[in-house]
Amino acid sequence: MKKNELYVYTALSLATLVPVPGRLAYGIVIIVMLYLLSLLGILFKQFVSMFFEYGLRSVLIAAMLISTCLLVRQILIIISPITAFILGINIYVPALTAFILGNLYRHSGLKLSEMLNLSLGKCISFSIFALFFFIIREIISYGTISLPCASGLIEFQIINENSLSFMGFFWGSMPGAVVLLAIMIAVIASAMKKIEILATSERSVK
Repeated sequence: MKKNELYVYTALSLATLVPVPGRLAYGIVIIVMLYLLSLLGILFKQFVSMFFEYGLRSVLIAAMLISTCLLVRQILIIISPITAFILGINIYVPALTAFILGNLYRHSGLKLSEMLNLSLGKCISFSIFALFFFIIREIISYGTISLPCASGLIEFQIINENSLSFMGFFWGSMPGAVVLLAIMIAVIASAMKKIEILATSERSVK
């Protein structure tokens, strides 16, 4: 991950991850939507590029992503009304994230397979980060791990509420999510810096 990507991922995390309730179950829904929208966005972008210029192409892609979110929301209302209600407006945020990730680099001159590898690779790396974020946040907030289901979510108790390692409900709130995100970003940035220093030292030795 490059430094400019880290800045973009930080902004996307604040918009995509922080407002979502601190449950892995809801995070999984957001992550699946993000991957689905990224895939559809790339395929649709390839299709409209044959007929429209760049400016209009971006508008059409944004409209398609939002329309897909509306369709997914209606399907989610049928499958799990509670999940759709709790996520609320957050269900539309993956459309913005998919749009930005899909346009992080210029894709001119690339084949469809190369575009898929590049864009979905960025989406997967962000999704892995988001998955770890939701897992850590739920464990330290509620001491549980949850999975989505028709009734909302299924909980698996990981840490007893009376345990000294139980961190309380602060981490499930938006301020707690921001603090946790800042810690994770700081750890990644520190690791990137150490890797960069190590790579520089190796090149200087050679």
